[in-house]
Amino acid sequence: MSVLAPSVGILWGVIESYGLDPDALFRAEGLEIRWPVEPGTRLPYSQVDSIRARAAEASGDPAFGLRTARCAHPSHFGALGYAVLASSTLRESFERIQRYGRVLNDRGRVEIIESGGELHLRLFIDRESKNPQVRDDAIMAFIISLCRFNAGRDFNANQVTFEHDPPDDPGPWETLFRCPLRFGADYNELTLSVADADRVLPSANPVLAKMNERIVIQRLAKLDRDNIPGRVRAAIMEQLPSGKVSDESVADALHMTARTLHRKLKDDGETFRSLLKSVRMELAAQYIADDSLTLTEITFLLGFSEMSSFSRAYRNWHGRTPSADRQRD
Repeated sequence: MSVLAPSVGILWGVIESYGLDPDALFRAEGLEIRWPVEPGTRLPYSQVDSIRARAAEASGDPAFGLRTARCAHPSHFGALGYAVLASSTLRESFERIQRYGRVLNDRGRVEIIESGGELHLRLFIDRESKNPQVRDDAIMAFIISLCRFNAGRDFNANQVTFEHDPPDDPGPWETLFRCPLRFGADYNELTLSVADADRVLPSANPVLAKMNERIVIQRLAKLDRDNIPGRVRAAIMEQLPSGKVSDESVADALHMTARTLHRKLKDDGETFRSLLKSVRMELAAQYIADDSLTLTEITFLLGFSEMSSFSRAYRNWHGRTPSADRQRD
């Protein structure tokens, strides 16, 4: 798992803002950064995550992740940042993040759900963290700052939710987000009205957005060629509806032996079984939110032979049945 190196400039700036030495923290994790970084350079997620956790501890600030909003700029995300900044609406900017976000973090994903006159933006990182609160705070802080870059400083969401427990002092969160907050939620999620999501932005520039989008597509193509876990996930998604997905069938699709596939995945700290589970969980969340699909259809789309097998797996993932989650939505 890797992240786009220029985006780490945000973390670098946050660390400096506390009077700490980011260079020393990065070197302690075996990373030597020289600015400016080449646009396509990538860094291991595990090392960046460790640096962020250690810096948060050294700062002594429980709201360390929130300072991301102060230090972030769309330019930290290269062509994708500029494409987002030039989007015609916030909905369009979210859709670009959803479509191309893997260029920033190849295990990050975004869900966009419209319900009851509101648009819900859910953000996930499918990897453990040494300090998930700080990581998730940083993600949500960047999203609200991005909205304000596009829609103006006065923009406020309808609600922001966090998976982590309530902080002892919620003041810094209330000051930054300026809207109702909920902690201990099922998702890290930003909710805004459909009217705000579809309002044309003063920074809209469709030509510039498309130009930068083409650069992002080129970077994703290279990332996908070099990213064996990503290619395996894509093959799993394609084969799931057949009900016959296996390590052998995926290896064959990638023109390698199953043994080679397992070795390459191991080199990236992955296993075929973990990727299969991750893909099913990701798709299940999307399908459950789609009222046009029945639970029986979802069962077969995910490669399960019986609904009872799907329900059992879903309960193991979330502690709830798929029918219960659909009723909650």
